[in-house]
Amino acid sequence: MISLPFRVACILIAGFLIVLVVTHIYKLNNRKVFWGIGLTTIIGILILLGLGILRPSWGTETGTAIIVGISTAIGCAITLIYAAEDLYEKKRMKEKRTSAIETDPDLKIADSGHNPIKGEITLTPRLDSAVARDVFAKAIKEGYIVVNGNHYQWTLNKVLLAYMCGRIYCEDYPEKTMYDEKLFWMPGRVELFPGADLDKLFNMTDITQSRHTRKNKAAPTGSEKIDKLFE
Repeated sequence: MISLPFRVACILIAGFLIVLVVTHIYKLNNRKVFWGIGLTTIIGILILLGLGILRPSWGTETGTAIIVGISTAIGCAITLIYAAEDLYEKKRMKEKRTSAIETDPDLKIADSGHNPIKGEITLTPRLDSAVARDVFAKAIKEGYIVVNGNHYQWTLNKVLLAYMCGRIYCEDYPEKTMYDEKLFWMPGRVELFPGADLDKLFNMTDITQSRHTRKNKAAPTGSEKIDKLFE
């Protein structure tokens, strides 16, 4: 017969998972909800331990199950609290960027098919393409690019910028070899990389060199973020 402590541990974990699923389904991904679930879970476990309802003990099957259940529940609660702060920080940064764009006319983004107006960033003919406009817009939305005056400011490392631009302008692509499950940075058919224009656009130097030294090698860490911009 299943003991009471074991049943309590199972109910505790099941309740936590149900609340987590409901939270995900209804998009209740705000800071207070995640903090509330996390703290309630931890406090509930401490109360049950203090009342003696949960009595973990070593050397028995029931005791091991309770210890695993408690550890899992507390780990999930801490993960939720971390997620709450991570979501809050991302939301705060997004609101900050939105506010800056709305209040500063110099932070407008050039739109294809429209005549440039004062304050817009206009891509040079070598850089201007449908793919470039689409990817840059997605990168801005994700926070990888911040419009700063008359140029873009890249928030990730230079290698990822070179990787993204290589995919845009040289048709570079990620590929797994038959011998290795890692993604490799494969050069495309077009080899004319507009490095000088990109250096000026992003107010950086040696973007071309970053691409040249890394292509044909393992894709840089974080390349999956860039790949999603092309989906």
